[in-house]
Amino acid sequence: MDGSMSGDGAAEGPPVGYGWCVDCERYVGDAMAVAYAQGNSGPGKVLEACEVHARVYAALWFAPQWLKDDIAALDARAGRRP
Repeated sequence: MDGSMSGDGAAEGPPVGYGWCVDCERYVGDAMAVAYAQGNSGPGKVLEACEVHARVYAALWFAPQWLKDDIAALDARAGRRP
């Protein structure tokens, strides 16, 4: 799964919405997935961050490619250039 939405009228790019930012330590309106933590004896957890902190994570050398792609999709949707 690449994080993009598909279907008639759906916007391309990662799902961004209300969620808990792991850095701001509060609920934000622009949260997006930045990591997937696997659980040994149960379901894993999706870690989310606001767009500002997601961009910080995406710039790190060990950031997953899907996060970099999600940030690029946000920029493309907003008409920003890399």
